[in-house]
Amino acid sequence: MLKYITLSVLAAASLNSGADEPAVVTADLQQRHILGDTSELDRSKFFNVHSGYAGAALTPDDLEQLKQLNVGFGRAFDGPFSAHKSGPPYPDTETIKAKAEEVIAAACDHPLYPYRTTRRIMTNSVDDGFHMEADPKEMARFAADVIEFHYEDDTRPDFYSPLAIPFVAAGKYGEDQAEVRARMAAVFAEVGKEIDRRGLSTQVLGYTSAWPMMHYWDFKHWQDRMQMFMDVAGPHIDAMCFLLLDATHMQQPDNRRSGSRAEALLDLVETYGAIQWGEPKPFAFSEYGDVSHGWPHGTTYTPARSSAELNSYNHFLFQLLAREDRVLIAVPFLTTKSPWYYNQPRNERQPYSADLWRPDPESFVDGKPTRFLETEKMEFYRLWRDVRGHRAVTQSTDPDVVAYTFVDGAETFICLNNFEDGPREVILDVPGTLPAAAAITVKRLYVPKQQAVIYTRKKADALPTSLTLEAHETVIFHVTHAEAVAPSTTVKTRTHYSHDFLQPIGADQPVAIRITGVETDGLTAATLRLGLAREHDLSKQPKLVVNGRDIPFPDDWIGGDQAHRKQGFFGAIAIPVPADTIAQDNEITLTFPDDGGRVSTAVLEVTGKVANDQ
Repeated sequence: MLKYITLSVLAAASLNSGADEPAVVTADLQQRHILGDTSELDRSKFFNVHSGYAGAALTPDDLEQLKQLNVGFGRAFDGPFSAHKSGPPYPDTETIKAKAEEVIAAACDHPLYPYRTTRRIMTNSVDDGFHMEADPKEMARFAADVIEFHYEDDTRPDFYSPLAIPFVAAGKYGEDQAEVRARMAAVFAEVGKEIDRRGLSTQVLGYTSAWPMMHYWDFKHWQDRMQMFMDVAGPHIDAMCFLLLDATHMQQPDNRRSGSRAEALLDLVETYGAIQWGEPKPFAFSEYGDVSHGWPHGTTYTPARSSAELNSYNHFLFQLLAREDRVLIAVPFLTTKSPWYYNQPRNERQPYSADLWRPDPESFVDGKPTRFLETEKMEFYRLWRDVRGHRAVTQSTDPDVVAYTFVDGAETFICLNNFEDGPREVILDVPGTLPAAAAITVKRLYVPKQQAVIYTRKKADALPTSLTLEAHETVIFHVTHAEAVAPSTTVKTRTHYSHDFLQPIGADQPVAIRITGVETDGLTAATLRLGLAREHDLSKQPKLVVNGRDIPFPDDWIGGDQAHRKQGFFGAIAIPVPADTIAQDNEITLTFPDDGGRVSTAVLEVTGKVANDQ
């Protein structure tokens, strides 16, 4: 009979969790975990493809394959301005209504219409959608007309981002880029107002921040872009939208946003939203992953080149899963087929680097491919295809080894991801008396530097007590039990934000932080996450005091040290705090030995027992 082999070593490992000690991951399958108001994994939030169901060159067989992989649709550039790119004057409402029947009939006649879905992001490029001379209210009226009258309820997209990554293009529309950005923000605000006024189901996202560098110029980048946008458009939109992309290099040290930097970016937006509106807006991620560069043959397809971004999809996914209760949708930057790219003579029939399918160069007839082959990127969806269920309490003693567990009746999934640049030893502890394991499948996805992905799927007789995670590797243990695994207890994690942010740091001058309104009944664990922006040579280990109690400050955090990034370190560092230290109203001080930089945010996550029926 197959069974679990378990160890009860968490307490000892927690006291000695240095780099030379194995990381200890404890997956308590019998403790259900609620994050905010969410426990069940909503796959439609994370496992999507960067395309609509009617994407160019897609076939029913392609969509059936995606369906078998449990993959949804994420984002398409088919917004209202696609049919009217010339700017003002915009067609009036009666003209749009008059075309509605024809437009809807054409959509129904599309051969892929049976695969339609509302759960996707509709957007337009800045070039198609933005005109500096246009009245934002008139643009909003036109966009809302198209969304209301040119869709039926079972095709109207759930999400609309009026302009994709607009601020990076601000220089095209005038010398005063601040004025252009303000005008763009006004467009989002007016669209949000108009969609709400009509009571349409579509939710408005913005502004799709690309390559966010919020701490640049002592946070002037933040003030002039995201903070301005939140002030102007934030009250009228439904979610704050980002692109989260690494920038790995084939031959140089990796330059990643995944890890502590992504945590700091998102914490800053959430904290400011909580200060402004009482609670933060949820997030939408219209792209997450990587844009790898530095390859000697450019974007020419090779198995190694196609594999390069796979690590980043997993890194960002593991981070976003920690905020599932505050995510509306997240789309890995995985495209389907790209005729716009491989049909260009200079690209010599090569696929776009993010594509799941590539044209077989030997199959072209009259300039068109007749056969497509999978790229290595499909392995991301194969890895995650079966994962489902409610969260179970999962802990790791190393911030670079991130772990989640999901339970679906008799099926359990233990998911591990290594953020380190090198191998990491892991002790796996699965406590409790559990139903016998009838079958175990181990999936592993590992991408050696400059090489093709190694994806394996193997059977096992038992869960290991220890394993080695290779650099940036992801491992998923899928266990089928003889009977359902029932939770015996339930815990809930709540997130609280400080009243203070972007506080300057002075040598030996305590930085005071307040976090209030914390429910303390039944607390079992607490984590304080502090955002720091400092030059590389300045200390990142302040003296930390929480409610009069000294708290050890770690010298490790999720992801790399950012040493290769310009403008210094900007990251959020998680610090375990004893649960009995936390009060309803919390006074926190940080004292650094040197001048410079800022404490950007303080976020407190507290976990406590609740009734099983919640």
